[in-house]
Amino acid sequence: MNKKSIKDFFQKSGSAVAIPLIMVILGLFFIFFPGSAISITVKVVGIAFVVIGAIMAGSLLAAYSPYTMTTAIILILFGILCIASPGFIASFVIKAIGIMILINELIRIYEAYKIKGKSDKFIQYVIVDILTLILGIVLIAIPLDIAGAIVIVIGVILLVLGISNIITAIRVYKDGRYVDDGTDVVWEE
Repeated sequence: MNKKSIKDFFQKSGSAVAIPLIMVILGLFFIFFPGSAISITVKVVGIAFVVIGAIMAGSLLAAYSPYTMTTAIILILFGILCIASPGFIASFVIKAIGIMILINELIRIYEAYKIKGKSDKFIQYVIVDILTLILGIVLIAIPLDIAGAIVIVIGVILLVLGISNIITAIRVYKDGRYVDDGTDVVWEE
């Protein structure tokens, strides 16, 4: 086993841990500040809508097509709304998803009821559909709490992946099982 130090690793191959380090930082941010993460995400989406709408409005196609200009204006207005009121937009989107789940599951429960007595898996269908129906109701009732929980779960996943990638990069370096060809780390044959 090579006696390579972690200090040498960061001096020679520190860029190998740049992305995993960003994942760790984002994971911690998502875990400790889920509301801010949601707000920032909606604002970034809003900025993207404004930029895309402005590019569309400034295009030659928008000068000749009222539909393209209308779409550009709608994108800009929606982007401004996302930037100005991210909590409202996040809540609205999550509630809309909850309503779609609710409608879909009601239809599926009705369809499962139609096969009652014709299939041995009727109970399985109904149980899964009722659980999903409950999820839809929860999304409608407490959208931002659920979104915060989802953001925390994503943060934990990012944190674990980032830490495991850092550990893997250090282990690969210490074991000397790679060749650095100047562009990327490749496995030695």
